[in-house]
Amino acid sequence: MKNIVGQIASKEDFYPRPQEIRRIIRNLNAGANIQLTAPRRVGKSSILIHLQDYPPEGFLFVYIDVESARTKQDYYRKIYKEILRTEAIIEKKNLIAQLKEGTHQLLKKLKNVKIAGIAEIVLNEEEDVDYEEELLNFLGGIDLRGEKLVIMVDEFPEVLLNMVEDAKGEQTDARSFLQSNRAFRNQGTLRERVQFIYTGSNSLNVTAANLNSTELINDIPATPVNPLKPEEAKDLITQILLEYGYHIKEGEMNYLINRVEWFIPFYFQLVIQEIINYIDPEDEVSKEVIDYAMTKIADQQNDHHFEHYVKRLKRVFPESQLKFVKTFLNALAKSGQLSRDEVFNLGNTVIAEEEIKRVLNSL
Repeated sequence: MKNIVGQIASKEDFYPRPQEIRRIIRNLNAGANIQLTAPRRVGKSSILIHLQDYPPEGFLFVYIDVESARTKQDYYRKIYKEILRTEAIIEKKNLIAQLKEGTHQLLKKLKNVKIAGIAEIVLNEEEDVDYEEELLNFLGGIDLRGEKLVIMVDEFPEVLLNMVEDAKGEQTDARSFLQSNRAFRNQGTLRERVQFIYTGSNSLNVTAANLNSTELINDIPATPVNPLKPEEAKDLITQILLEYGYHIKEGEMNYLINRVEWFIPFYFQLVIQEIINYIDPEDEVSKEVIDYAMTKIADQQNDHHFEHYVKRLKRVFPESQLKFVKTFLNALAKSGQLSRDEVFNLGNTVIAEEEIKRVLNSL
């Protein structure tokens, strides 16, 4: 298992998360559209890619990163194009033959169909095309041969934040977009054949709450992605170190995971990267080496691994809430812990009590 730092891990480099995957499949089998909830870097995207690579029987998964979409048209166009590029749909469902033989509305939007080793469908991206309507027609018309298509939408909250940003704080378009998504996933023609998984680095619940639109996502239950268990963390560390010829003793292993505290694969991968950069495989992974690696992680050269946290906070929270967030996090970092009364005393002069509760839940 290679040490994949900051990128989506897949295939043999993906650390198995059977409990998380079972939880997702159980919800999908119940017919639910879901949202994966977890902080950044926990491994949500890697889990989605794993489902696409190894779909359970009866399902077909398509992973789509929509972070760059800034309008409703951008969003539906992106999903449409990615589905048409998915080999499992083009080949397994014999989509080319379906389109050639049928009278599907999609045919009117095709620039051409090329079959040259790999079947390719190119969309005619005209501005007057309503991609929301076309995608609905397409998904409602293709023959999935009895399987369910699960569209995994990564960075969905970012689209909402992009819309608010482009509208200079005005929320009308973002709320309208949430409404259209709710209507889309609940279309009668799709409910028995298409399901959605939403996720992102920012919380959809918090983003919707800041738009005063939580009722528009109350049909997509939250499915958590938890940190690793201690035994899983040890197994992950062992597997990665062995890949590069390193060994670690039990005492030092326990020391490492206790130093990290929060058992997220990304954090262990960062530590391992610094260990590998510092010592050779025949050297001992000592407590001193682990301490050195932890110190190096905080160096300026690694700022790019953490600066996104501050940027995301600025995007998710309005100015008044952000002021409280900075005050709270700085106070917590200094003291190590804060009582409920201390937290509310910090925030009462800045935001209302209900806002404090909501911000704390999101943090």
